[in-house]
Amino acid sequence: MAELYEVTDVRERTRFTAGGNQVKEFEVFFRTVHGATGSVTIRAADYNAKTLKPTLEAAATELDLPFTL
Repeated sequence: MAELYEVTDVRERTRFTAGGNQVKEFEVFFRTVHGATGSVTIRAADYNAKTLKPTLEAAATELDLPFTL
């Protein structure tokens, strides 16, 4: 269901945990078919199509909910 959204940008970030450890993440920005914009943050360890696609679909569906009522 990639027609629900279009990825517009991906940014790699490094965050620090409370214990001082570094965690690599990706922030994926997208635009829905109704023009709503959003982003999801995925840990680098989970950054793959199997994990990212359902996450983006769920976020796009949630953002477009007011347009479908």
